Amino acid sequence: MKRFTVVGMSIVLAVLIAGCASAPSGAPRGGNDEPEWLLNPASAYPDEMFLSAVGSGDTRAAAEQNAAAGIAQIFEARVSVDMRTAERYQELVSGSSTLTESEVQLTQSVSIRSDQTLLNIQYGESFTDAMGRVSVIAYLERIPTGRIYADLIQKNGTQVENFRAESGAGGDLVRQYAFLSAASVVAANNEVLRDQLRIIAPGFGELAQVGYDYDDLLREKADLAARMTVSVAVDNDEGGRIAGAVREALSEERFPSAESAVLAVRGSVRMEPTEINPDYKSVRWYLNLEMVGPDGRALVTYDNQERASGVSEEAAQAFAYADIEEAVRKDFVGAMRAYFDGMVLGR
Repeated sequence: MKRFTVVGMSIVLAVLIAGCASAPSGAPRGGNDEPEWLLNPASAYPDEMFLSAVGSGDTRAAAEQNAAAGIAQIFEARVSVDMRTAERYQELVSGSSTLTESEVQLTQSVSIRSDQTLLNIQYGESFTDAMGRVSVIAYLERIPTGRIYADLIQKNGTQVENFRAESGAGGDLVRQYAFLSAASVVAANNEVLRDQLRIIAPGFGELAQVGYDYDDLLREKADLAARMTVSVAVDNDEGGRIAGAVREALSEERFPSAESAVLAVRGSVRMEPTEINPDYKSVRWYLNLEMVGPDGRALVTYDNQERASGVSEEAAQAFAYADIEEAVRKDFVGAMRAYFDGMVLGR
């Protein structure tokens, strides 16, 4: 049985830094000793060979982060990223044997203010003005980066086919779904990489072929999910509000509700008055949920408790219910997905 501890966190997906590389020869400087690349990055990094952007900040690190974010903005209007899928992809490739250690490191990310994860970003010239503000140019070299993308896409494609084959090899329905879900996660990330590659180096598309059809894979996953029926029972759940939230959250996986089901979610919820600030009414809420498999074994156990306050007891309870529903959607379903991924990785 896997037990998951609730951890609140704010995640921003980011850009991998492949290292600081030597830059092309310095560009001529404009007025006030400012280099020409500061206003025109293409003067040092021609568009036909590079994607580039300039970032500024109070420190070199802040300038690099902003420069990387500038490159990421080139992609944001044309490439859609699902944060949860991207995080699961990182876990799956880190724990699999398809990629080498250096390739796994290449897919890891450090934080910038962007939803894009880009590979092989490098940094070139820097400039510090009279006020001490630092500017740095970040760039992607199209052809070498295109090769990196094409190779990673092909290796991801192999991983998708391996996961898909494991799902088709049989076993219980939960195992089949876990492997097919993992295949869909890696395939979804591959779609992001392919979209990015079309911007970085369009001519490399022919080198990034995979042996599966993404739409067929999604249909296959949806068909299997339709067989993953779930029953839900929550004690002390006035009006069935929490049970409803569980059913709605699981519907994101396309798991239908049924009385006699493959999976059973059972648990309890309760609230009790507490005092935090005498000017407000407060309650502490407790939530326990357990997902049980076809053999009656607990697959996921989830426990959480928090406090909520309002101008009245009714308001405090309303805020508490909203918090519980959010915990179900994010944390409990996230724990379930982590269980599936752990099965795939043999944890």
